[in-house]
Amino acid sequence: MKKKKKAIEIRGFLHLDKAFRKKYGAPPFYYNLESTITGLELAKILEVNPKEIEVIFVNGFVQSLDYQIHPGDRVAFLPPGCPGPYRVALGFYGKNQGSKSNFTLDE
Repeated sequence: MKKKKKAIEIRGFLHLDKAFRKKYGAPPFYYNLESTITGLELAKILEVNPKEIEVIFVNGFVQSLDYQIHPGDRVAFLPPGCPGPYRVALGFYGKNQGSKSNFTLDE
């Protein structure tokens, strides 16, 4: 899919990469976006089960699924399964408190 003027760039990691490649071809693929939507709304458009997404990257920063995506943004979906140390380093802990995939810090 060719990039359009108001398109967002989309990628997936782990099994989502495989699913996106099968459906849309080699990454990244592009989706024409006329107005702001959330990551959850984008997941529904792309037919990705929200349970398969732990966090999204928007323009290189970890965000929750309720984050607002704007035309021209770069988006990547990351499913549960990222190893522990990387979760903290990438900022997952503060972005997915409602996710069952999230770990908790023992006090």
